[in-house]
Amino acid sequence: MNAPALVGLTCVVAAITAVGSAYFARVRMPRPPVGRYELPDVAVMFVVVVAAPLAYLALPRTAVAVVFALVLCAALQFTLAPLTGGGRAWLVSVLAVGATAVCAFADLPVAVTVLTDVLLAAAVVGVANMWAQSGMRSSHTAFFAGALACYDLVATGLTSVMERFAAQVTGLPFAPLLAVDQGDPPVALGLGDLLLLVLFPLTATKAFGRAAGVVAATVGVAVSGTVSLLFGLGVLTGAFPLLTALGPLIVLQHLLWKRARGAERTSAEWRAGAPRAASATGDVAPDPVLLQALRTSNSNPAQGDWEALADGRVVGSGASPGRARRDARLRGHEGVPVVRQSGPA
Repeated sequence: MNAPALVGLTCVVAAITAVGSAYFARVRMPRPPVGRYELPDVAVMFVVVVAAPLAYLALPRTAVAVVFALVLCAALQFTLAPLTGGGRAWLVSVLAVGATAVCAFADLPVAVTVLTDVLLAAAVVGVANMWAQSGMRSSHTAFFAGALACYDLVATGLTSVMERFAAQVTGLPFAPLLAVDQGDPPVALGLGDLLLLVLFPLTATKAFGRAAGVVAATVGVAVSGTVSLLFGLGVLTGAFPLLTALGPLIVLQHLLWKRARGAERTSAEWRAGAPRAASATGDVAPDPVLLQALRTSNSNPAQGDWEALADGRVVGSGASPGRARRDARLRGHEGVPVVRQSGPA
C-alpha cells in the first residue's frame, strides 16, 4: 500500500480526535429535550448502524450519495451553529455540500475526496459531541464499542458485507469513508471506526476526568497507527475490522477507570465543573441543604407545586413529585433528586 497515504491517514485521525476534544472542552452544544441515554437507546443505535450498510447496498449509487449529502449537511449545520449561529451555519453547510456536488459533476476526484473528508470530519466531531454532551456515558460507549466489535468481525472479517459496501461508495461524493487515497484497495477509514475514535475520549473525559480522555485518545490513535503500519509492512492486505481491535480496548479502559475512580461523573456534574465522580463505595456526608429540603417536604402537607432539588438548587418542577423528577431528567439531571413542595396551593 501507499506508505505516505497510510502515515497521512494516521495523522488525520489524530487531528480529528484532537479537534473533537478541543470542541468538547470549549463549546457547549444545546441539549436536545430527549431526557437521558439508557442502554435501550444505545441498542437502537447499534441496530441502525448494522442495518444501514445493508440498506445502502440495495440502493443505487446516486441515491446513496444524495442520502449522505443530506446527512452531512445537517450534521455540519449543528456542529457550526454554536460557533456561528444557526443561519450562518446553514449557509456554510449548503455551500460546502453544493461545492462538493459541483466538483463531482466537473469530474474533479481529488477535490471531491478532500471536501468529503472535511465534511465527514466536521460531522463526526459534531455527532460525537452531541452524544457526549447530551448524556451518553462511558458505560454506554463501552457497550456500543463491544457490540460493534462483534459486528465488525462478522461484517468485515468473516463476510463480504463491508467490502461490498466500501466498493459501492468508494469515489462517491459524500461517501462515509475518510479516504486519503483512492487506490485499489483505497487507504480509508470507515465512518463507524472514526466515530468511536472521537467519541470515547469525550465520554471518558466527562466520566473520569482529563487523564482518562488523554489515554483514550492515545490508545485510539495508536491502534489506528499500528493497523496502518501492518498494512505498510504487507502483513495486512485486505479489509481489516478495526473495531474488533479497538472495541475490546475501549471496554477494558472503561472497566479499569471505573474500578480506579468509582462511579462516573454525570453530565450535570461535568457541566458544573466537578473534579470527578465520587467513589461508588465511599461514604459521602449528607448535603445539609438536601436534608433541609427533606424536612421541609415532610413537614408541609399542604398541596402545591413540587420542586426537584440537587446540590442545593432547583433542577426541575412539576405538579407532582413524579413530574418534578421527570422535568429534572428532561433538563439533563441524571441523578435522583430530592423533591419538596414549593408552597401551599
